[in-house]
Amino acid sequence: MQVGKLNIWPRNAKRKIYICIVYISFICISAKSQDNISDSYTIIFNPLFHQNQEKWRAPYHKTMMYAWFTARVIAPDYKTYMHSMEDQYGNGVKYIGYYYSATTTHSKESGAHGIFPEKKFPLNEVKKDWLLRRPDGKFSTWPNQEERYFLDVGLREVQDAILNRAILNAKKLKCNVLTLDNWYYKYGAPAGLEEKAWTEKCMLFLKRARELTTANNLKLVVNHTSPPQYWIEFAPYLDGSSYEMGCHPTRLRSRDLYEQELSSYQEFIAMGKSIFLYTDRAVYKGDRWDKDGRKAAATVMLVMPKEQHYWGGIYVCSPHYEVWPVGGWAMWPEQLGKPLGPREWDGDTVTRKFENGLISVTVGEKPKFNISIEY
Repeated sequence: MQVGKLNIWPRNAKRKIYICIVYISFICISAKSQDNISDSYTIIFNPLFHQNQEKWRAPYHKTMMYAWFTARVIAPDYKTYMHSMEDQYGNGVKYIGYYYSATTTHSKESGAHGIFPEKKFPLNEVKKDWLLRRPDGKFSTWPNQEERYFLDVGLREVQDAILNRAILNAKKLKCNVLTLDNWYYKYGAPAGLEEKAWTEKCMLFLKRARELTTANNLKLVVNHTSPPQYWIEFAPYLDGSSYEMGCHPTRLRSRDLYEQELSSYQEFIAMGKSIFLYTDRAVYKGDRWDKDGRKAAATVMLVMPKEQHYWGGIYVCSPHYEVWPVGGWAMWPEQLGKPLGPREWDGDTVTRKFENGLISVTVGEKPKFNISIEY
């Protein structure tokens, strides 16, 4: 795949000048209200704050970053964790998630390996009939993790056990978002279980999660595997959707598939829901289809509304690098300004114009991404 260069040119000049833009590594988001970002236009959220390492996840970033939402916080102990919470709220972070697995157990007790807080339901507290069974009667486990069991989340007793425990922990730790992981909808299922049956169980769990988080004044963000065209079906039951497969090469090969992704995002946002795209590097720590996040950032800029809302916007997880060219996309909203209108297609190229430039994506076997900022 090819990633386009940053093109910057003076007004009325014939020649294009390429320069490096220094990425501002300390971001504080200010807003006039808790629900609308109006003073600072951003596409950033933070996926993980590791207080023990005093940096964001990844070995490259050595400077603290603060955005409006942190999906998850980990630390070696309670005291360090709470210091992290105070630090973040004091630096402009509005929402912080308590992370918990929606469907699987943890074979170790809370705090294992120096990580706090608990992130999965402890296996030693699970009733045997809570465990999901395959058609052959065997218990269903996570791939290559024999001691990590799937729970039968279609059962109300299991739903309440998971959710009440997670919500209690979230409130004790001063979190205002429940961030659930390992949820499924019309894409994938534990070994031996039909996708439709597993989707139905997961949907029952999500509806119960909506009831309990609402009763406890918590926002609900869910990380899942569902293709974007299905999101509208479960949108009423959550506040935000986090997704690890945005701008995947499969969809970038075709105008129809890429536009389906973009329009699905737009429809979801119009319902007052937020989207949190994880970059390829953040999830897999490898150089796959989007190692530096620029493809995800360009995709977001093609979709984002003229007024980004906390809940009703689209965001990308913070970059792992401080200096352009890698990571500089964090400054695109400020440099480009507000969008002038919707995206437009011309053949296999989609373009969106902004106050100070444009972004374009050309789909195909080797997609091309281009940003031009005009001065």
